[in-house]
Amino acid sequence: MLVVTNTIKVTPGYGKELSQRFAQNKGVQNMPGFIRLEVWHEAKEGQDYEELKVCTVWENEDAFKGWTSSESFRQAHRGGGSEHMLGASLNKYELLVSHPPVQ
Repeated sequence: MLVVTNTIKVTPGYGKELSQRFAQNKGVQNMPGFIRLEVWHEAKEGQDYEELKVCTVWENEDAFKGWTSSESFRQAHRGGGSEHMLGASLNKYELLVSHPPVQ
């Protein structure tokens, strides 16, 4: 399993507004190997930016690559910039340990 995080720094006060871009299905949910998408928000008082973490979970690296090379990906990211986005970084993590709740 693979988790991909896109960490986006945004102007203070705009994190929750920009997170709504990810609320609608833009094709990723239909991709083979896609498991889920979550958007996390952090706003620390006094900091000069807020942070959104867009986390997608995939069955494997090939499933993620299928998304990034798809027409749906290109359409979802067309015109996606905003004056309030200050920068972004992408990281990939392989799941090594997971504990489901005890029943």
